[in-house]
Amino acid sequence: MINMMYLVLTAMLALNVSAEILQAFESLRASLRDTAGAQGSQNELLAGDIVSHIEKQESTNNHKYSHLKPAIADIGKEASSMVSYIESLNNELEEIAQKDPITGELMKKDETTKNYSFWLGSDDVGNSGHGNGKAVELRKKLDDYVAWANAQYAKISNTKEPNHFAKLVLEPSEDPNIKDAEGKDKTWEYFSFHGKPVVADLAMMEKFKMDVCDIQSKLLHATKEAITDFVYTIDSLIPLEAPFATSVAAGMKYETRLSVGVASSSIKPEFVGSNIKLDPGGSTATMSLTANGSVIPDGKSEGEQNYSAVVKVPKADGTFQNMTLKGKFTVRRPEVVVRSKALQILYKDCGNVVEVDVPALGDSYNPDFSRSKGGNILKGNNKKDITIVPTASNFDLSIYSNTNGQSVKIDNLSYNVMKPNSPRLAMYIDGREITSMQAVNKRQSITVKLIPDAEFAKTLPADAKYRAGKVKLMYADGLEQPKEVASASGVNIQQGVSINLYQGSVRNAYPGAKIYIEVEDVKRVNFQGKVIDENLPRPVCIMSATIRG
Repeated sequence: MINMMYLVLTAMLALNVSAEILQAFESLRASLRDTAGAQGSQNELLAGDIVSHIEKQESTNNHKYSHLKPAIADIGKEASSMVSYIESLNNELEEIAQKDPITGELMKKDETTKNYSFWLGSDDVGNSGHGNGKAVELRKKLDDYVAWANAQYAKISNTKEPNHFAKLVLEPSEDPNIKDAEGKDKTWEYFSFHGKPVVADLAMMEKFKMDVCDIQSKLLHATKEAITDFVYTIDSLIPLEAPFATSVAAGMKYETRLSVGVASSSIKPEFVGSNIKLDPGGSTATMSLTANGSVIPDGKSEGEQNYSAVVKVPKADGTFQNMTLKGKFTVRRPEVVVRSKALQILYKDCGNVVEVDVPALGDSYNPDFSRSKGGNILKGNNKKDITIVPTASNFDLSIYSNTNGQSVKIDNLSYNVMKPNSPRLAMYIDGREITSMQAVNKRQSITVKLIPDAEFAKTLPADAKYRAGKVKLMYADGLEQPKEVASASGVNIQQGVSINLYQGSVRNAYPGAKIYIEVEDVKRVNFQGKVIDENLPRPVCIMSATIRG
């Protein structure tokens, strides 16, 4: 599983070398390092038990298995030499990453150019594309170690099986995990190290250390199996765990593998904890817990969740030795991605369509917006799409997810709510818009329209619909107050209302006289058909024109 995590993270590098991906590699490196260290300790305990058993037999003048003691020493020596070599590469990579000698922080974990030069050397296309850097050396050492281990296994097991252990380094053309044709044409050195940040290769070194320790463990078990009367020593047992990840998004599953040091097929431990599932073989198990969002303090992005498990190991007298494991992991608040044309502003009494996604939850994302305040929410065609209809000056979007059997709070987003910008009144003659500065012929007809705000109409066209209770034509003779000459009621002012000027007192209007167009009781009809009183200011609702004859 950890190897698969490394492959997934490496694939993600091609899409985005973000701070989160770099941090994920750093966390993966720490997890792999801890696991490799624990596995190395297990191997030392197992080797000690085997040697102790052989020496007990030698004390009774039984030297049947004495020839295996040099083999055990060689197994440890070869593995230790290989791990030391990898550690020397780690030291050089940490220099490239500019490790702070005090804090241990990698200041340049995203370094790629120096990292590539380190692995491929000064002639990266030479040597048939394998380069002349450290990658060639690493490959040879890993190949030699596997070849040695296969020879050792055949000798210990008295078998002619030539390739019990698979190669740790495969050319892309031989690797079934590499699917794309372009990658298949590359060398292992180029494919593995081109374009990668140094922190990714630091994680890779820990993976190779685990591979070496795994081969060492299997050689030791083969040695133990060659001793037919081997007695297991219970005192050497230690409980171990290997988490798949140290940080988990709230609502997702945290998984850790539980095992016992020096595990063997003859010992079947019992595991007690939350949602325990035995792995194939029965000597290890995986514990799964749901990351609880409630451990994240208000205003913080992450918190710590504690857990414990008990490993019960059978003893020779029929009783069990109980060993307690305690651990903790980081629960992170998943990032909320909101896509909306209106961005951080919502229009009041309008259908503001937004997409709310939490990518970290994947298919487990099951949103619940019911605790939002300041308006109503309508569900869309899929679980991510919603329509927000604010009714107050602010809207609080509360995002929860019903994930893995619990309601997890993801985030709370606050939006400012604004009233749509007022429409403007416009006059047209023969299809051409005129202004108040222009003169009109009193024998013409004039068309009156209310034009929605351009940005509002573009963003929410279904909400930018207007109608007026009344449109009035008024005329002012001299300094008198304008008087109504004609009117139209219940009109669709957005489509346009046509009024003939040549009627009433306008017939006798002299050049320079003023006519006025006024709209009353303007309403907006939103996407739901709801009628909203706009209460437009008077200057917006009236226009004038001058008679020219």
